[in-house]
Amino acid sequence: MAYNVPAVIGSQQLDKKSIAEASRERMAGRASRLVFGLAIFSSAFLLFQVQLILGKFLLPWFGGNSAVWTTCLLFFQVFLFAGYLYSHRISTSFGLNRQGRLHLVFLAITTLWILFAWSFWGSPFLPSVQLKPVPGSAPVLGILKLLLLAIGLPFLLLSSTGPLLQNWYDQIHRNERNEPPYFLYALSNAGSLLGLLSYPIILEPSFGLGSQSRIWGAGFASFVLCCASCAWIAHRSSHASRDGLPITPNPSAKSAIPASAQRWWLWFTLPALGSVMLLATTNLLTQDVAPIPLLWVLPLCVYLLSFVFTFYRSNWYFRGLFHPLFAITALIAVIALFRGTDMNVFKQIGVFLVMLFTACVICHGELARIKPEARYLTAFYLTLSVGGACGGIFVGIIAPLVFPAIWEYHIGLWAIAALLVFILFLDKDSWLHEPRPDPWVPMTLFATIYLIPKYLARIGMITIPIQIVPVYNGGIVVVVLILAWLAFRGGPQWARRRVLRWYEITVGVSFLLLSTALYAHLTSQKGRLLYRERNFYGALSVHQNWDNDMLHSNFTLMHGRITHGLQVEQDRKLATTYYDEKSGAGLALTTNPRHAAGGMRVGAIGLGAGTLAAYSRAGDVYRFYEINPAVIRLAQGSAGYFSFLKDAPAQIEIASGDARLSLEAEAARHDFQNFDVLIVDAFNGDSIPIHLLTSEAMKLYVSHLHGRDSVIAVHISNLAVDLAPVIANLAKLYRMKGTLITTEVDSGVILPSEWILLTRGNSLNAPEIQRVGKPMLAFTNRETDVWTDDYSNVLSLLGFRGISMGSWMRKGRIP
Repeated sequence: MAYNVPAVIGSQQLDKKSIAEASRERMAGRASRLVFGLAIFSSAFLLFQVQLILGKFLLPWFGGNSAVWTTCLLFFQVFLFAGYLYSHRISTSFGLNRQGRLHLVFLAITTLWILFAWSFWGSPFLPSVQLKPVPGSAPVLGILKLLLLAIGLPFLLLSSTGPLLQNWYDQIHRNERNEPPYFLYALSNAGSLLGLLSYPIILEPSFGLGSQSRIWGAGFASFVLCCASCAWIAHRSSHASRDGLPITPNPSAKSAIPASAQRWWLWFTLPALGSVMLLATTNLLTQDVAPIPLLWVLPLCVYLLSFVFTFYRSNWYFRGLFHPLFAITALIAVIALFRGTDMNVFKQIGVFLVMLFTACVICHGELARIKPEARYLTAFYLTLSVGGACGGIFVGIIAPLVFPAIWEYHIGLWAIAALLVFILFLDKDSWLHEPRPDPWVPMTLFATIYLIPKYLARIGMITIPIQIVPVYNGGIVVVVLILAWLAFRGGPQWARRRVLRWYEITVGVSFLLLSTALYAHLTSQKGRLLYRERNFYGALSVHQNWDNDMLHSNFTLMHGRITHGLQVEQDRKLATTYYDEKSGAGLALTTNPRHAAGGMRVGAIGLGAGTLAAYSRAGDVYRFYEINPAVIRLAQGSAGYFSFLKDAPAQIEIASGDARLSLEAEAARHDFQNFDVLIVDAFNGDSIPIHLLTSEAMKLYVSHLHGRDSVIAVHISNLAVDLAPVIANLAKLYRMKGTLITTEVDSGVILPSEWILLTRGNSLNAPEIQRVGKPMLAFTNRETDVWTDDYSNVLSLLGFRGISMGSWMRKGRIP
């Protein structure tokens, strides 16, 4: 027995040693999972936050319109594909140890890129002012070049992190798990979501753009440390093969659906349609409110939330819930499209965001159902990113070239419905192929889907447009009669043989009604459509409209769904819409001492139909600044719709390009314009671009004025943003007097408006202005900071103003 004692002791010591080693391995495993999670989360967080910072930075350089953000999204989606391609190529071409070494080199090069930009620009990625585009330069190419120079390599690194590190994690921790690491994909999207939400809520209101970029740079440094740790773990991992080849996937790993060529087209098509709906919804939201980060964030958050929802838990996507919900929200979205600007702006935002979420859950939920096993992980993400990039190319480049209006929303919604029907027919396990369906189930679904809009209209939440009422009511009656007959009478022989089942009838009729409604909206026109055109700066159309007696007609210029000018055929010199004699612009011009005598110099930022030229007199000079070449052509008389400029007795000058850049170029060469009246009216949809309302912009305006009695008239009519505090702050900063002029007349050709008039002299003492104007203290009811090129906070000015888009401004309704 004595000889056995050392053996027992040695065995105990060995057990203790093995327990200690196992404990160290568990701790190392937890640390490894934490580092991988932090790296993936932080990369997604930084990836989406930099998009918002750069988008806001580039807005004033390219006219401040929503197409700037769409172009930025196109660049980011293409580079997301490039990052996924990089991660796929190295993960399939090299062993884990060589992948780690290669990625460490990539990290080092990108860090040098950031430091180099920081030393020259004073920011990790914001370009210097020397790179500002010249007025009239090609906007899309200019944006893409600046983004490539500013953030190309860092964005490529960040976009490659998610799929690459998930692949490493799967290989390093394969023995601990039986499932592919799709929870890390959900974690990545959660990081993206937090990065988006934190920007308009925390970062934008608290810091200027320069500070935001430096904070992002500090976050990037933390990410580099985490990612380098992951690369080192991968390099030193005991799972790496010694011959340098990629590790062979675990053959016992199971996949819900095997990867095959038949599934790849769905990997591409589903995310492509989700991307189309994201960009098209963003276009709809920003064209009528303002191209601001908040309205970029909301659709992106909904889009990412759908990824988190569908990929975090596979059973969260329940077809029996989301398919009827998709049908309901699609009908309500179509109603919102028909109502247009007659629906309250916040209700529109809510409807389109709910529609976006439901559509994206459908796309990404069906995608999650066919996600492959771990061996196809990088190929899956690569195909997904190709689909997203192609969707972005379709909306950002192809659609503006081939569609005269924002038809991509209708096409995207219809395509998702069509693909869903196709998938349900192909999937023999879907509820559509229920062998013995209860006829009351589809009848109940039908009633729920099609009668909910009726209920919402009855209680006043929505209004069903007259154009679709016959189709809507007729469809309900016909299908209910057919279903009732089939349910209670048994139906003909083909129904009893189940050639067409109850569910199939319901789905087919639902899709037919949706197609009819979307087509009806695309072909419906208010008035007689004469002309339409679409370019980078938006969709323009000209309509001819008659009064009720068919005695008088007018030509109306529309930008999207917003009226931007109107001329009466029988009185072509009448100042209409927001520029009648009682409006702020009309009073600023008619009360000027030089108006009657002639020789007045007037500047107008924004041309529209050229209505302001109706006030001109012989000897006057009216200089218009306009960025949209299509607007210039129409105002100059193309096709004979508008003749304000041709009929004007004054000298008319037009400066093509962004007004801010043009005024800066004139000031730089000491060509100050000496305006007696400067009218700021450059609307993008329904809002003046932010870069025209900053302290730098106001300083520029003041430098171009003739003297102390010169007047700046700012058009602040807006459906959701209260701009009065912004103008009041600028007036205080430059010691100017201000008055608010509000008109509420809505005669069809005259529309309500809000203007603020500013001056350093006594021009506002005119009796006509004193009678209707409100002093500055009367309309500045909230505190806000002065906006600069570096800082603005639209979120603090958003609020429900107790008005509907149609009842207050009637903007978008053609009289």
